[in-house]
Amino acid sequence: MPLETEIKYLGADLAAVAAALGAAGARRLARRRERNEVYDDPGRGLRARGILIRLREDGRNLLTVKLPAQAPAPPGVKARREHETEVADLAPLRVALAALGLEVACVYEKLREEWALGGCHVCLDRLPFGDFVEIEGPPDALAGVAAAAGLAGLPTSQASYHELNRAHRAACGLPADDSFVFPPQGPEAPGFPAP
Repeated sequence: MPLETEIKYLGADLAAVAAALGAAGARRLARRRERNEVYDDPGRGLRARGILIRLREDGRNLLTVKLPAQAPAPPGVKARREHETEVADLAPLRVALAALGLEVACVYEKLREEWALGGCHVCLDRLPFGDFVEIEGPPDALAGVAAAAGLAGLPTSQASYHELNRAHRAACGLPADDSFVFPPQGPEAPGFPAP
């Protein structure tokens, strides 16, 4: 089972990170707008067990299942077992998930630019509540890629985007909402790297 290990950096200047990655010889892979649906049972039992089932549309259709890691991750690194597959049509999956008693627990959107460097996958993420960088790869390569991307010294988190959204909403005095989507005018804003 594939193991996803990552570090998430908070409050990154995405344009500066993209420039640093380019200068370091990183390869830009893609830039996509994502729409994600997270499924759970009505009592949110999957979330309580650390299980995520997600359908993603980003020019592709992806089914992802994330499970807790079986062994502890190195300090400061988030680790989860992950299975992901591309599918032709999400509609039959939605029917199957509903037949299993699962429902859409939340919907979230993200603008993601992906890079490859040093055996790692670097994701520059703009979400409705902030900018973040995730570096996924072998645990011993993460710090070196972060340094090359100019991220050293930025705060990190092992929290999911859902947990960060909940914390953001609480800090801003906003009502609780597990979903986070862009306003109708879209996610584009000054500072995000050009396509």
